[in-house]
Amino acid sequence: MFERVPEQVRVSLPFTAETTPARGAPRPESIPPPEPASARRLALGAKILPNLVGGVITGTLIISFGISLAALIFAGDLARYLPAGIGVVLASTCVSGAIVALLSSYRPAIAAPQENTSVILALIAASIGKQMPPGPAVLPTLIAVIGVTSVATGVLFFLVGSFRLGKIVRFIPYPVVGGFLAGTGWLLVQGSLGVMSGLSVAFDDVPKLFAPGAMFTWLPGLAFGLVLTGVLRRRHHFLILPAMLVGGIVLFYAIVVLFGPGVAGAMNGGWLLGPFPSGGFWPAIQPSALAQVDWSFLRANAGNMGACTVLALISILLNATGLELATEQDLDLDRELRITGIANIVTGLVGGVPGYLCLSESSLNHKVGARSRAAALISAGLCALALIAGTSALAYFPKPILGGLLLFLGLTFLLETVYDSWFRLPRLEYGLVIIILVVVVTVGFLEGVGAGIVVSSVLFAVTYARIDVVKHAIAGSGLRSKAGRSPADEAYLQQMGEHVAVLQLQGYLFFGTAYLLLQRVRERITSQSPLPAYFIVLDFRHVDGLDSSAVVSFSRMRKLAEGSGAVLVLTELPPSVRRQLERGGCLETEEPAPGAPRGARVFSDLDHGLEWCEDQILSSGGGRAAFSETLTRELEAVVNHRALVKRLLAYLERVEAPAGFEVYKKGDESKDLYLIETGELEAWLELAGGRTMRLRTMGAGSVVGESGLYLGARRSASVRTTRSSVMYRLSFPALERMTKEAPEVAAAFHQFVARLLADRMVHTTSAAQMLFY
Repeated sequence: MFERVPEQVRVSLPFTAETTPARGAPRPESIPPPEPASARRLALGAKILPNLVGGVITGTLIISFGISLAALIFAGDLARYLPAGIGVVLASTCVSGAIVALLSSYRPAIAAPQENTSVILALIAASIGKQMPPGPAVLPTLIAVIGVTSVATGVLFFLVGSFRLGKIVRFIPYPVVGGFLAGTGWLLVQGSLGVMSGLSVAFDDVPKLFAPGAMFTWLPGLAFGLVLTGVLRRRHHFLILPAMLVGGIVLFYAIVVLFGPGVAGAMNGGWLLGPFPSGGFWPAIQPSALAQVDWSFLRANAGNMGACTVLALISILLNATGLELATEQDLDLDRELRITGIANIVTGLVGGVPGYLCLSESSLNHKVGARSRAAALISAGLCALALIAGTSALAYFPKPILGGLLLFLGLTFLLETVYDSWFRLPRLEYGLVIIILVVVVTVGFLEGVGAGIVVSSVLFAVTYARIDVVKHAIAGSGLRSKAGRSPADEAYLQQMGEHVAVLQLQGYLFFGTAYLLLQRVRERITSQSPLPAYFIVLDFRHVDGLDSSAVVSFSRMRKLAEGSGAVLVLTELPPSVRRQLERGGCLETEEPAPGAPRGARVFSDLDHGLEWCEDQILSSGGGRAAFSETLTRELEAVVNHRALVKRLLAYLERVEAPAGFEVYKKGDESKDLYLIETGELEAWLELAGGRTMRLRTMGAGSVVGESGLYLGARRSASVRTTRSSVMYRLSFPALERMTKEAPEVAAAFHQFVARLLADRMVHTTSAAQMLFY
């Protein structure tokens, strides 16, 4: 790249007549000077070197980890198959690493088998090793089960990626993932001791580890693992781990040669991986050996195989998210899942181990400056080289270094999930991590996974049940419908508003939250207050859904309302919720006969539900007054002069209108206002798609169109009658004539309108405060 060339090697050409550009060509100062050969070599080296360094380092680490994972899986009674195990792991690394390197959305991405899933594969291998009698069928059966697990993992990856469900990892509670990782860490620690000592490490076998001869097989590896853990928790440079691995190997051989039995003695004493059969590690078995596979072990280990695939899915998504943070680049999670799914299907068909995106090695490539696919391909190529011709060299790999590497991985998981989480997590969530770990240690990994899911579900249900399902609880005196009322009706509704209890619900209703809602409704209905709630308005606008146990609670709620003479008013029910309530018998699917008892009514929205409740209160209490009576009382309250009413009526025009009569349309010129004596008017807006929205309804005693008349503005909405109505029209010329001829009447009328507007504003502000504060 030109910007990387040192200043002293840049050259510039003199601008002469011979170099004058043709018309339309770029000016000379915009043309970069040509790069000399030395500059091109420097730029090329700056691109190649980071990819070469990253590929070699990550390839070395992948080979080391691969050997340790093979030793973890092929341990104990299966240790004699370790060469085949190393071949399986390295072949898996080659296949998955090459496919992901060529197709990943992050160019230097590294993919390989990893410790999370290898721990479960080790459990499957141990089960097969114990249950199958020694013979030629053991290795083919084990490789077949591992291959099927890889194919199942690949299919799951591909399906999740194809349906674009990669973000599912965001919904997995961290304590559950932390518990899985803690259990994985414990099994890695346990497996590391088994690799180093050659013993099957369980609680019953702990005394064997402290036998005089056995202690020296694992103590050096324990020391190396502890040093690795201590150093890498404090220092994070990408060269520390490979340097310590090389240093550990050098130190081991120095001690063996200078103070120990020598290389041959170390080989005979089991301190080294070898001796291996001559030749390469691949193929692990011949195709003809598949005829010896005992497929019954596939069914016997189906649970652990399923746990392996799910854990792999969780791990790859977590690794991808961590890589996004480390590199500050966005990855296409669904693409990564599809690509890795294909890689695992191919790997499984050749009996390979599941593999997926490596967070640490991929981040290491980023840190050293590798930005192309070459780094990942070099890493996969080194694994292929070790697979083909690496038996002679890998036979001399020290077991203490291998076991220490596994111990380091296990301790890292345990420290991050058990120690570090103590300072980060709430105690309840931390307790879940410990519960999963304890179950894994005492019972098994699969059981620990199941316990974690069950406990987390219970904790979620208990915690969610503590969230108040009632978003707002408002009395009818504090929240009104958009229906316009006369001042007398408004005063009556304000006085009797406690008969209406509005509960705005939120979230998902299930057995816990629905029961608490039932208790709240029961308290409101059975209250001994002077104004008990006759109308319980349940607004479902913010409800996402409900389960069958919640339906039972609503059924009991309805019976409670019917027994006490109250009515449940359900508004803005989502279609799915309404169907559930109807199937549960909480709602009628057909309109009941007139006069039949009804414990629940349904309305399209809260406004219509409130309007119905108000109408019931007014009709039962006789609060509706004729317009002339209302106006007379209001004017008397303003000016204390009844005769003004008769003089006002002289300026009004009586209008009788049928239902559906269009009083005026949006955009019309404002020429008059209307005072409603009887009937009802509705203000509405026409929306896109032919839909309409009700803004307000106005009943007897209301004023309509006053804003446009007073402001001289065009109509902001359309108004029509919803039933036969009688109105009094005051035109603008009549208002001007009244102002000139009877100023005291005009002043009284203005005060009357101002009071109506003020009352309307007070009710609107009160409702807004109730709903939003």
